[in-house]
Amino acid sequence: MSPAFALFLLRLVLALLLYTFLGGILYLLWLDTRQALARAQARDRARGRLVLIACDLPSPSLGETFPLLPLTSIGRAPTNTVPLPDETASLEHALITHRNGKWWLEDLDSRNGTTLNGQAVTTPTVVSTGDVVGLGRAQFKLEVE
Repeated sequence: MSPAFALFLLRLVLALLLYTFLGGILYLLWLDTRQALARAQARDRARGRLVLIACDLPSPSLGETFPLLPLTSIGRAPTNTVPLPDETASLEHALITHRNGKWWLEDLDSRNGTTLNGQAVTTPTVVSTGDVVGLGRAQFKLEVE
């Protein structure tokens, strides 16, 4: 075998290895993108809302709805997803989160507590459509899909 032919074969093998490596990286990127899309679609399917059903505050008004996000914070602070201008509510009062296909309600050690269907919430609790969440002087009906 001549040295020129051996060099040609070596270049050919190295080129094939390089293309195989690049193809593997592109395949892994494609898989990762597909998985991220599936996670995003699952997150988008998890929809719900809070409907204000009782409140003796000037705002928000009765019947007002607040969309549920995968992480929904409720409290007096204006940075919350659902801000409540209620002095009996804590700044960071409660969280409603979507985990493992279920919605969870969690009290954040609030001063006056959080209730679910009239019962105090002391640990993260699974919630479902029709449940009534009480925070301060407001009560919300939960509607989830």
